[in-house]
Amino acid sequence: MAKIAPDAMIDAALDYVAASDKMGVCSAEPTTYAKLTTTADVCLALQSMTPGSGNGDFLKADDAGSPYGRKLTMTAKSGISIVSSNTATHVGLGLAAGTTLRYVTTCTSQALTSGGTVDVPSWKIQIGDPT
Repeated sequence: MAKIAPDAMIDAALDYVAASDKMGVCSAEPTTYAKLTTTADVCLALQSMTPGSGNGDFLKADDAGSPYGRKLTMTAKSGISIVSSNTATHVGLGLAAGTTLRYVTTCTSQALTSGGTVDVPSWKIQIGDPT
């Protein structure tokens, strides 16, 4: 019997992430919304996001790479104010309403200094079709 994951099922997961309105650059893996957005030893920089695919910060589309499926791309952000000095190792997304942590990934390790700015390049979340 073949496996199938309709695009609508994959899109529901990506829509959950695309509902995020905050992106945090962190010094460790944030395990809660508070750590993503306010905990000084974890949250190094915080950026507001426009929720919803196609609204400016998130774009959902077919994934042309193997094993195909769907992807959610976050637009690049530049000049994000750094609020705490440390080494950035993670980027996360969250939703203020309900204070939910929606997604966390690693990033290229980079030393950040309070008072400066940081750029976050475009990145994507991929969910492949089952094989």
